[in-house]
Amino acid sequence: MTRKTIRTMEELATEIDVSRPTLSRYFHDPSSVRSKTRAKIEARLTAVDYVPNFFARNLNRKRTRLIGVVVPHLNDIFQTSLINAIDAAAGESDYKIIVQNSDNDPAREAAAIEALRSMNADGILIAPLGLASDTEMLRRAETHLPLVLIDSRADTEIEAFDFVGNDNHHSIGLVVDYLVRSGHDPVFLPMPPVNLNAVERVEAYRAAMARHDRPAEVLADSAEAPHWDFERHGHSVMHAEFAAGRHTRATVLCASDRVAMGALKAAHEFGLFPQGKASGFHLAGHDNDALTRFLHPGLTTVEQDVPRIAREAVSILLGRIETPRSPDGPHDFRRIPGRLVLRESA
Repeated sequence: MTRKTIRTMEELATEIDVSRPTLSRYFHDPSSVRSKTRAKIEARLTAVDYVPNFFARNLNRKRTRLIGVVVPHLNDIFQTSLINAIDAAAGESDYKIIVQNSDNDPAREAAAIEALRSMNADGILIAPLGLASDTEMLRRAETHLPLVLIDSRADTEIEAFDFVGNDNHHSIGLVVDYLVRSGHDPVFLPMPPVNLNAVERVEAYRAAMARHDRPAEVLADSAEAPHWDFERHGHSVMHAEFAAGRHTRATVLCASDRVAMGALKAAHEFGLFPQGKASGFHLAGHDNDALTRFLHPGLTTVEQDVPRIAREAVSILLGRIETPRSPDGPHDFRRIPGRLVLRESA
């Protein structure tokens, strides 16, 4: 049966034969309408083709129930997982998310914040670019609406903003401790310096090796300009190392699983994983991206607790929406521990 297309709330009210305010109350909260009227509305809605306009419904409300999410790169497995987890956490409180991509560009990051403000978002979660971010712009934005940093910090000052992210010193320490105990002192392959996680994970590796009184060796330490082609970075660095006869019997700890995937390809090209098994060469990563268990061999890594990171970031943001932070009040800074995941590569 072809349903009649209805385009406005006024048309729908006439079609259903209820008042416009009654219909508006129904869409805001069905329980606010008398049961007999509610049953009438619901029965007649099945016979028409009508979708309430989200922005029109929220035009006269104090809140839009929209959360803006800004990420630095959409073509990244971890960022995608983070967006999914944020969407799930926000949905539990009946909030929708709008995703903006800064594409590793400080100007686009600032424009994304302004775009979300223009949409009257109730608050913003942002995975910032780190030292490349315009922190003064972020501070100004925070005076207009709640802003919580997620995944990476935007400032060397630890508690400059509300923040929830992985505890890099804990997670890198976990895998270093395991590798050293196993008799495989790791060298470290960093990711390109796209954010402060890249900096923190190098620092965490050096600190963990010092704790074991072992020498630290960092390959290609921050030599590249920031870019998100992590697999190419991991492959090119390790291909050059192997071609020069270096580190073919080493244990390489990568700052992210995507870097490790590139390193793994180079290792296969030089026959370092015969029959997909570790022999003299070992490899480990960080993040436990969705693909890591399907690699050959499966990748030993550290899992970030992405659902918890998202839940706690959304919780802080919703709390700030309900009760704004005073200008001189403290920020909420949370680091979430990871979990070691052992597979065949190490």
